[in-house]
Amino acid sequence: MLGHNKSKTVLLSGNEAIARGALEGGVGFVASYPGTPSTGITTNLMRIADRFGMHVEWSTNEKVALEAAVGASWMGIPALCSMKSLGLNVAADFLLNVNLSGTGRGGIVIVVCDDPRGYSSSNEQDSRFYAEAAMIPLLEPSTPQEAKDLVKYALTLSSEKQVPVMIRSTTRLSHSRGVVVTNELTERDWTPLEMIPDDLYNVPTPHLKHRDLLAKLRGIADGFDKSKLNHLEPTGARDFTAICSGVSYMYAREVIERLGLTRRVGILHLTTTHPLPQSIINDTLERCERVLFLEEGSPFIEDATRVLATMLDGKRVTMYGKRSGHIPAYGEMTPDIVKGALQSILGIADDEVEAPSKDILERIDALLVPRPLTFCAGCTHRNAYWALTRIRKRLKGNLIVTGDIGCYSLGVFYHRIMSTMQAMGSGLGTANGIAQLKQFGLKTKTVAVAGDSTFYHACLPALINARHKNLDLTFLILDNSTTAMTGFQSHPGSEAQGESDERVEIADVVRGIGPDHLLIGDAQKVGATTNMLWDAVNKPGLKVVLLRGVCRLERRRQPELTVKKRVFVDPDLCQGVGCRVCVGEFGCFALVWDETEGAAVVDDDICVRCGACIEICPQGAIKEESE
Repeated sequence: MLGHNKSKTVLLSGNEAIARGALEGGVGFVASYPGTPSTGITTNLMRIADRFGMHVEWSTNEKVALEAAVGASWMGIPALCSMKSLGLNVAADFLLNVNLSGTGRGGIVIVVCDDPRGYSSSNEQDSRFYAEAAMIPLLEPSTPQEAKDLVKYALTLSSEKQVPVMIRSTTRLSHSRGVVVTNELTERDWTPLEMIPDDLYNVPTPHLKHRDLLAKLRGIADGFDKSKLNHLEPTGARDFTAICSGVSYMYAREVIERLGLTRRVGILHLTTTHPLPQSIINDTLERCERVLFLEEGSPFIEDATRVLATMLDGKRVTMYGKRSGHIPAYGEMTPDIVKGALQSILGIADDEVEAPSKDILERIDALLVPRPLTFCAGCTHRNAYWALTRIRKRLKGNLIVTGDIGCYSLGVFYHRIMSTMQAMGSGLGTANGIAQLKQFGLKTKTVAVAGDSTFYHACLPALINARHKNLDLTFLILDNSTTAMTGFQSHPGSEAQGESDERVEIADVVRGIGPDHLLIGDAQKVGATTNMLWDAVNKPGLKVVLLRGVCRLERRRQPELTVKKRVFVDPDLCQGVGCRVCVGEFGCFALVWDETEGAAVVDDDICVRCGACIEICPQGAIKEESE
């Protein structure tokens, strides 16, 4: 769908539209690290990369991805780098240097997808403040159509001004679909420069580079002021105006129409949100008595507009938003939030609004079945955490397990075996600090957990530090040979690699750092895994345990690799309510409790026939079907 050459009308998600915009904008180089909700952008471009002669890669982390993309831009190749909000933290060190040094004539667009409410993230970070800190242009699309068009515009703007341009999407825009009118693809000329441009560094006069960037930003602000990307609708004066960005604009349109307020409430739709287009905002404030700010995340536009309002001569505008408490300062924006704010400010009672009755809403809520977060059936991460729960019992609770974000972060829910979940690689980093406390009398054992993709992404400095400081801790690497959480993207240690890519073995890297002990095991074997981890935590020094497993979701795509023998519970051996280890403690949801029989049974439709549960049953009641 993305790769057609002609103009047509298609249905695209926000991520697909961004990918299409990059294609129409002539992008030649794409580098990213997968992270929901941004992953689909690069995934879609990767599918058509060979056809269009683009270079598209999954890099080791976001900092490397941005550096690679800017390197291409320096050499004259239009480039794109996409990442989720947390990924921008990783790339920020480079971003706040290259904004001053410049990005060359190629053009570089950074697409950052924020995750309000943290559906797939450890926080709900608002990344727009990075654009302010880096003093670079920021664009916020509201629809897939705008998302496509803005990528093309951003590539041109970056090429002209030689600064990075940031586009901010959010979860709802990235994953929702809309009608998009595409343009024809133009001819591409991706001949790199023979030499890198001069002066791509800031020393010894970074203050002068800062001065030059401010001058660029003033020129960009003038262009934004004249841009048709920002508009007031309807154009006539309104006593009350909603100032919106991103998907909040669509929510405002929907709610204002539903409440019959189109004649009372205007909408200022802002797409260029840094630097803010001052003229259209000032004009709006001059003609209004009241404004309501609708934006996802922090009061970014609201605070900047409040500052602008202080410069209006004698004009006082009443402002509502996150600062006034009419819009929550946390969570995701929704049409219901917009509706509630408008009703509160305009004094519209509930009985004046058409809405489902409370009885119907309560009945709908009753139909929702609560589902706890859990590992997939047969996930080998569960086996590793089961082993750690056994070890914690043996140690009478004196075990600290630190970790971070990934599929394995579900360890915070699995018997609360994992105590921390911060940024990628932070499990091992924080374990470095905890392990140093033995000098103060700490006797608790410390285990840090990371996945294979995370190992390459952010664990190497912390592992080197642990070796350098001669720490006594255990580093557990859960290796399923893929980036499972975001959709099986490859990484340096994946079994499947591109034709020109070389696999980098985790064990080889670890050996090069030189831990006191390197233990390699099979996560499928629960008993052996438990014994190996028990041995590791009780050895002195730096121990690295590499547990190799499989991602069952990926194996479902490869049925020839799935064990065929059926697993079942022998009802004569099952101890029923007196035991419940399988369903109550191990917790694979392919094991189901039969209330009628008072015993566990295996759900054949869910079971992946891995056989891990056979080892954990103390009664030997779970068996593998004989041939």
